[in-house]
Parts: sequence; structure tokens; C-alpha cells
Amino acid sequence: MNAQSVVVIGAGPGGEAAAKQLAERGVAVTLVEQGPLGGLCLNWGCIPTKILLEAGRLSHQARTSAVLQGGRDVGVDWEKLQAKKRAVVESVRAALEHRLAQLRIRVVQGTARFLSDRTLSVTGPAGNEVLSFDAAVIATGSTPFFPPPFDTLTDSILDSNRVLNLSILPRHLAVVGAGAVGLEFACLFHELGAQVSVIEKKLQILPGEEASVTRLLQKSFEKRGMKIYTDRTVAQAQRLADGWRLILSDGATLTPDQVLVCVGRRPVPDALGLDAAGVSVDNGRVGVNNYMQTSRAHLYAVGDVNGLSLLAHAAAAQGVAAANHILGTCLPYDNELVPRCLYTWPEVASVGEWTHSASLKNLEVKAQRFFFQGSPKALASDETEGFLQILSEKGGGRLLGAQIVGPHATELIHIFSVALAEKMTVDRLRQVIFAHPTLAEGIREALCR
Repeated sequence: MNAQSVVVIGAGPGGEAAAKQLAERGVAVTLVEQGPLGGLCLNWGCIPTKILLEAGRLSHQARTSAVLQGGRDVGVDWEKLQAKKRAVVESVRAALEHRLAQLRIRVVQGTARFLSDRTLSVTGPAGNEVLSFDAAVIATGSTPFFPPPFDTLTDSILDSNRVLNLSILPRHLAVVGAGAVGLEFACLFHELGAQVSVIEKKLQILPGEEASVTRLLQKSFEKRGMKIYTDRTVAQAQRLADGWRLILSDGATLTPDQVLVCVGRRPVPDALGLDAAGVSVDNGRVGVNNYMQTSRAHLYAVGDVNGLSLLAHAAAAQGVAAANHILGTCLPYDNELVPRCLYTWPEVASVGEWTHSASLKNLEVKAQRFFFQGSPKALASDETEGFLQILSEKGGGRLLGAQIVGPHATELIHIFSVALAEKMTVDRLRQVIFAHPTLAEGIREALCR
């Protein structure tokens, strides 16, 4: 495609990646954003939550270490932590603004709506402006979803945005939804001293993840004092003078002072006027091919809005794929190569196939494990909880995927990401020389069993 001008709608990870890639190749890019640059990831998601979680992890490590003297007196200064969060977010946003200016990307503040497949209007503080373009990238993200009975209580409950700015820490926090976001906040606030109750409608926490991984994680949480209620929903929610009264579907009653609802997110493409652009929407999501093209070949959709993945790094990879296709380079996006990370303690990470997903494809799977209890490095750091699992195809030894629960899982998983991207076999991965003592050498140990 010979596009001279491109409009990117949304300045989160997907839109940012697409805009930069295009501008670096000389395309005139206009970036439209109705909120602060960086989107959910920078302002309310990945970055601020990881700042909070890292403080919690350090506190946990100091309290539970066999040799450090902090003991249970170790704590987190919530006000100082909030100040650090704000400072880091502002610093990263300033760096982003500087880079966009360097690339001569025009940033327009406001809400975009398509008028046709070649024009859109932007309504913002500066008034209304009509933009024309050769191609457009839709990267408008998603919004939190609130099921009954919380759909009528959105002004009173906490969501993943509001919980970041609490001035007073809760005594008892009920977390509804045991996906990645819910579990990270549960882990954090328990470390900060709150009583935590987690409610999940599915049979296991972290739905979709390997069952052996979630069992270990749940056992770790419960051992530390968290209450986990799976296979249950909140049937009734009543606001009290000093908190909440929640009645679960099995009749159990909880009385937390704060309720955090993290049951998922959904794209909201309706406000974009996609009908005027001729873009098809299926069940609230914009359908795309492997190059992120919508039903209109010159219009692309990346990130949460297409429903392929709700991960920031997936959105960024999709943004690059879309930009490359606009530039005439066909490098398809592969959703199976996206690593999935959970920043609790212990951490959880996976990439590629799970055993249950591989079985649905009629693949014969060989699973090989290494437990961190056998790692000298893990023993040295008092982080022996967990294991890594490597899945390969029986017979040929083709690497299919990996799951890790334990120390630094979110960093270790990228070894498998590279191996999968390079289509390595188990035999080839076994030949890699890992340093000793490291956590990573557990990979070779697993493959030699």
C-alpha cells in the first residue's frame, strides 16, 4: 500500500507502536487521543501497577527471608509509593511526548468518529476538525466490564483505575474476578496488610492457565491467609454505611469495606462510527486478518479493540504488523508467540500451547518439569516455590509451549518465546549452554529428564 498519510486513533501501546514505525519511514502521521498519551498501559495499567507490585514483592521478600532482620515489621509507605508511581508515569509520558515530537507526529486531542472510509472528525478542546487519510489504524482499547449486580453500582465500587489512587488502604478487600488483574491486586493489598477475599465464577483462578500452575498459586495464596472462592459469583451486593455486604451464589456472606471488580474488559467500537467507514464488527470486536486489516483493506485495528489479546505487548506487536503492511512489508502477527505474564509472587508466565489447548489440536504432548526446589540459585534467594514445564510434541520433539510458576518467571519465559519463534526442537534447546548457578539452567535440567 502506498500511503502518504495515516491517522492512528489511540495512543496506547498499539497506536504508539504503529505511529512510530510509520513516522520513522517517512509517512505523515496524525495521532488522535482523547485522554493522556500512553493509554491504559502507561496511565492506569502495566506501568503504575508494576511499580506498586514491585514494592509489595520487596516487602514480602524482606518479611519472609531467613536471613534479613526486617521480619514482620517491614512495611510499605503508601504515600511515598503513590508519589513514586506518579513520578515514574509522568517521566515515561514526557519521554513519549518527546519521541513523538522528534518523529514529527502530529498529536490531536479529542474523540474521533469516522465520516467515511477516508475521513474522520475529531471533537476536542480545540473544536471540531476533519482529517483525511490514505490509511487508518484503530487502536482505541477497551473499557472495564461490570456484570450484575455491579452494573448499577459503578460509582461505588473500585475498578482497576480507581484502586490505584486509594488514599486509605482497605481493611478487608473483596476482589471479584481472579484473572491477571484481580490476582495482582489481591496479592498487593494482602501484602499491604488488608484481609483479601477473591471471588471467581470459574472452577479455577487464572482461568485458561495450566491447572497445575493455578493449583500451586492458589495454595500459595491461601497459605499466606487469602480467601479464595471459586465456582461462585456475587448474587447480591448491598452498600452499607461502613462497607459492603456481599451474598455469594452459594449463600456465603462477606462484609468487606471495599469491593474491587476485575472481571474483564470489552472493546467499545460503536462510538467510532465504523458503519460509515464500512468496517464490520462481530460481537463487539473489530475482525482482522494476520496483518491487522479490517473488512476495509486500508483500515486496520490493533490491540484490545480486535479481541485477539488484551496484553499491551500484543497490541504493540500488532501495531508494528499493521504499520509494516501499510509500508508494503508483509510480516504477519502470530498470537501464539505472545507471552502471558502474571506479576504476583510467585510469578506466573506462559507462552505457546498449554496441555489442554494442544490436546484440542490432537497433538501428542510430552511434558517435562523442573522444580525450583532443586535449583541452587533458588535456594540461595529463598525462592524455591514453583516449577517450569516444557511441552513438546512426542516423536519429533517440536517445542509447543512452556509454563512457569516461580521466581522471575516473567523474565525466564522469553527464553521459550525466542525458542518458539525460531522453531527450535527440544534437542536443539537442550544444547544451549546455561550459566551456573542460574534459574534458567533448570530448562536444561528439565529437558534431560
